[in-house]
Amino acid sequence: MPGRDVGPDVRVQFTSLHGRVVRSLALGGDRPRSTPLVVILPGLGLPFYTIPTARAVAARGLACTVLDLPGFGSNLPRPTSPSIHAAGLTAARWIEAETAGHPLVVLGHSTGGQAALTAALALSVRRRDFSLVLAGTTFAPEQRRLHRLARATPFAYRDDRLDQIDPVEVYRGRAGIVAMIQSGLHDAPEERIAHLPVPVTVTAGVHDAFVPVTWLDQLAGSASRAPSVRTSLLGGSHNNLFTHPDDLADLVVLAAADALAPPAG
Repeated sequence: MPGRDVGPDVRVQFTSLHGRVVRSLALGGDRPRSTPLVVILPGLGLPFYTIPTARAVAARGLACTVLDLPGFGSNLPRPTSPSIHAAGLTAARWIEAETAGHPLVVLGHSTGGQAALTAALALSVRRRDFSLVLAGTTFAPEQRRLHRLARATPFAYRDDRLDQIDPVEVYRGRAGIVAMIQSGLHDAPEERIAHLPVPVTVTAGVHDAFVPVTWLDQLAGSASRAPSVRTSLLGGSHNNLFTHPDDLADLVVLAAADALAPPAG
């Protein structure tokens, strides 16, 4: 069953990792090795809504790739199980295999932010030429129970649009989406980010009820080892990667400069 068309400027690529195939969506054409590469991990494993931000990033001269993890974007066998940590570790392996020599920005949104944090912590053992952007990262401590999360949900998407979703991706995901949410609810990103040794940007839409300012500030304040920390409230609500792609892309350009900066000390 085909999903929605992502556009002729998007190149669908396939990478074999340990006997599994990772599908990715690339924009920006071939760039010199000195050009930062932006790797996007979508929330709930739904890549379609991230394409406007990927396109805006490419328009600013950066290469950009959206990883289809855990694999709801096609009918291929899934390359990893539907959990934030499995997706993050697979992303780290893809980055190690595909981005040698490129400065890097890892951008994760929503549960993809939690997966991106896992990827960044794994990558930081071997490289520091990258920065991390956590956009709309879930779940605030007070929302780590389903009934509390349910109360926030109607307000988290107040500025979003129905056309941001590819129904076929949701259909393919089904129980896997539920598993992604459950794994995210058991995570404490504010504890893990304390071990992150690379620059980090935390951001959310101003109307995103999943990311109150107190949670944004807690994440930023917990990144005690990061050489630089940036916080930014942007337009829109939770899925502002679809509704406000230029705002996100401008922030990513700043994060790319962080990745290019020489290490402190």
